[in-house]
Amino acid sequence: MKIRIAARGSKLSLKQVEIVTTYLQAKGYETEFIEIKTRADLFGNKPLHEIGKGVFEKEVNEAVLQGRADIAVHSMKDMSSELPPGLELLATPKRENPVDVLVSELNLEELPEKSRIGTGSLRRANFLKVVRPDLVVENLRGNVDTRLRKYRDHEYDGIILAEAGLRRLGVDVKRFPLDVEGFTPEPNQGIIAVVGSPKFLDLFQDLNDVGTMKEALAEKETVKVVGGGCHSPLGVLFRLEDDVLQGIASYSNGVKRVTVKLSTRESPQIAGNQLGKALVKAMKGEGLIP
Repeated sequence: MKIRIAARGSKLSLKQVEIVTTYLQAKGYETEFIEIKTRADLFGNKPLHEIGKGVFEKEVNEAVLQGRADIAVHSMKDMSSELPPGLELLATPKRENPVDVLVSELNLEELPEKSRIGTGSLRRANFLKVVRPDLVVENLRGNVDTRLRKYRDHEYDGIILAEAGLRRLGVDVKRFPLDVEGFTPEPNQGIIAVVGSPKFLDLFQDLNDVGTMKEALAEKETVKVVGGGCHSPLGVLFRLEDDVLQGIASYSNGVKRVTVKLSTRESPQIAGNQLGKALVKAMKGEGLIP
């Protein structure tokens, strides 16, 4: 039997597909890759928050729903909160390091005033403006290779990327991890999502990492409570340690940032709900929302 895998054609996407392909081939399945162009690929220079929700996933999922592919592989952080009817989250392989990093010769504290920092993320831009309002935040889109090339060509003094992507691509570049309180990661950052018909659930059972799935579901629940999508200035991170979900959530409008934390043995859905409600309360207290 052949399993057709739909995904974007970027280098990072192909690395993620490779993980799923290796798993399926070890199970005795043939695989075929179906490259999909998404709306985000067509509007490569616009800030992500201006394009809309689901810009990296809609067309990929449609390929499965239309029968052109059997499963879809996504960066889970790029997915909207709800899957279309007929599709289910089949597996989340073990999570890669979820933190943001500053690619630069100097760390965030050492950068001189007016240094130009590139990012295509409203969340990263707003968090940066709170921590270092003296820096110049400039829009930066494109795949990891493109962003690194622009940095190496001195168009920016530093750029902010996900550590997970750099590790999966095997990129060796000087970088500094950003603490999760100042730069709470994108919800589901570092997580690969395999999506498809529920009939494939058993097939992907061995690929699914239970701890990663719990973190993913808790983070998605927080996003659902707070509102906004994958390109809002919201950071959420849960880590499962000894059956305890440790959560942190942050929101910033570029002037203020609010952060809340949670530690619980409750289910991922309850944990995410509680963290989301705590953040909404804190946002109201700071006047960030009515």
